Amino acid sequence: MSADLPTRDELRQGMTVEIEQVNGDRIVGEVGVVLTDERTHPEGILVKLKSGAEGRVKQIGPEI
Repeated sequence: MSADLPTRDELRQGMTVEIEQVNGDRIVGEVGVVLTDERTHPEGILVKLKSGAEGRVKQIGPEI
């Protein structure tokens, strides 16, 4: 598990994050819903962005 990946506790609805989708594409958007129940996940917390895209959070803005 990477210590660099954000935990569920760090994520809030509306914050800007970069996610990696299943196909490997990385996109930036606003968190709509946090889908992972666990506090951490080895590949990143799964979220659904307000745009409807789903993926695992790789980093939190505004550093993006």
